[in-house]
Amino acid sequence: MKLWSKVFGRPLKDREEESIRVGVIAGLAVMAPDALSSVAYGTQEILIELDRAGVQALWYVLPISAVIVLLLIFLVTSYRQIIRSYPGGGGAYIIGRDTLGSTASLIAGAALLIDYTLTVAVSVTAGVAAVVAAFPELAPWTVIFSVLIVGFLGLVNLRGLRESAQAFALPTYLFIAMVLIMAVVGLSVHVPHAPAWHMYVTPPVSFVSLFVILRAFSSGSSALTGVEAISNGVPVFRGPSPARARMTLLLLGLFLGSMFLGTSIIAYRFHIVPSLDTTVLQQLASDIFGRGIYFYLLSFVTMAILAIAANTSFAGFPLLSSIMARDQWMPRMFLSRGDRLVYQNGVIILALTAILLIVIFRGNTTNLIPLYAIGVYMSFTIAMLSLAVKTWRNRANIPARQSWLLIVMGGVGATLTAIVVVVSLITKFTEGAWIVAVVLPLLILGMHRIRRHYRAVADELRVTDLSIKPVLLHVVAVVPINSINRLSIDTLSYALSLADEVIALHVVRSVEPGQQFAERWKKWAPDPRIKLAVVPTQYRSVVRPIVRYVDLVAHQNPEQRTLIILPELVVSHVWEHFLHNQLSLTLETSFIFRKDISVMIMPYRLKSY
Repeated sequence: MKLWSKVFGRPLKDREEESIRVGVIAGLAVMAPDALSSVAYGTQEILIELDRAGVQALWYVLPISAVIVLLLIFLVTSYRQIIRSYPGGGGAYIIGRDTLGSTASLIAGAALLIDYTLTVAVSVTAGVAAVVAAFPELAPWTVIFSVLIVGFLGLVNLRGLRESAQAFALPTYLFIAMVLIMAVVGLSVHVPHAPAWHMYVTPPVSFVSLFVILRAFSSGSSALTGVEAISNGVPVFRGPSPARARMTLLLLGLFLGSMFLGTSIIAYRFHIVPSLDTTVLQQLASDIFGRGIYFYLLSFVTMAILAIAANTSFAGFPLLSSIMARDQWMPRMFLSRGDRLVYQNGVIILALTAILLIVIFRGNTTNLIPLYAIGVYMSFTIAMLSLAVKTWRNRANIPARQSWLLIVMGGVGATLTAIVVVVSLITKFTEGAWIVAVVLPLLILGMHRIRRHYRAVADELRVTDLSIKPVLLHVVAVVPINSINRLSIDTLSYALSLADEVIALHVVRSVEPGQQFAERWKKWAPDPRIKLAVVPTQYRSVVRPIVRYVDLVAHQNPEQRTLIILPELVVSHVWEHFLHNQLSLTLETSFIFRKDISVMIMPYRLKSY
């Protein structure tokens, strides 16, 4: 227990929940790394797509980045409004449920769950890839390092959000500061052959196809993944939670927009061209500050922020799963909160699924990227469209200017995010996006079956006629015994107190031992209500004859409830369980799903311990 407390922390009481919630500063460190880390590759993804059309096409990084920042403004404004309307969290899932119906909400919820899982796998493998690029000799250990990082993140989050905020605050804020400093210096420092300022707003003469621009816009839009996390996790903030969540989201929008747009502008100013050897951020740091301490520190911090970007998913996935489980779309296990008052099953399932993805794709970020960002942009589309519809319906209660602003922003934003989804699916379909197109409907179908199951169970268990009362059941108990010993005697005594009829079942492999046992039983002469049944078998395993005999008893006594009582030794140490036959566990597994047969374990605690 002491070791458990050291690893996971001491158990917390319900009244301590407020103390483990986070404020704005810590909340930004917990909920923002996913969005902020996208600065490390957002501009780069745009430049990679444009570079294929020629050097002149690189100018389009400016208008594309401006449109993405405009979309960021729409998203921040929309999600701040959603937080105000839905302070319990849930984001796109909740507003989609209340505005567009269950289908839209399920698409948003399932898409976010997929994206959260992919975020962990992509972020961790990207961080490890950056380390491997610096130290190529570590390449064979890529998968192992990735799995260990996911396990570490899961462990930290099982301790609670406050612990993860304390662990990841330094690299998060250091990354923000270093990128902003680089952007400011890059805009002010003298650059030989830098474009004249009028060229920033003057399109090049060369033609660039709309398809290339849309593909670049779609790739660069990955810079906005993670913006939705704060609206999903409002309850993690200290009270007043909505106000703190809205402030955190506003700060995220300001930081992310400034960092992303600043990076794109100085990338154009310094004529940065995508390279296989170094990232865009590294090229900028090298050109602005040289390959000194700033360059290496930024490289290290970028690796760190990419790896801990997965922490956003560990904050968002369990909360969203719990909300969907409350609506019966997810298993109730996601409602369970551990001793540290976190949704521990959500954390564990997310970690295991991400590890499985990392192993399947062998820790290759390139193989995972095509699956990434599609899900979150589906949720963006539903969130902004839902907000526009909700505002239209309630426009009579909202000032005209504000209502039309929200409607226009929601409509335009939903159109832009829908374009990202369509272009991503089309252009990356053969690269792996088809997996999301297949998994998403299957996940939604599974959620429908889960809800159908819960409703069927509730209908069967529901009691509307209060004239129904408990009645006395007639029980026949079957007790498998190997010999006449204290374990069997104790179990038979317990059976006598429960059942009208008790059958002691003894399985033998030959006739002679069976006769010897019957004679010893007769000599022992227990309570006459206990009947002895000696069943011969030709098999080494006794499970099959026991199951067949109990099935026969249940069939012959349909008016009675058949109860099999399984004796089990209780030892003092875990390792001692392996010294005894686990027959009771095997039999319990065999009987638990059989109709009209109940199973009971009778523990016998050894007094010699």
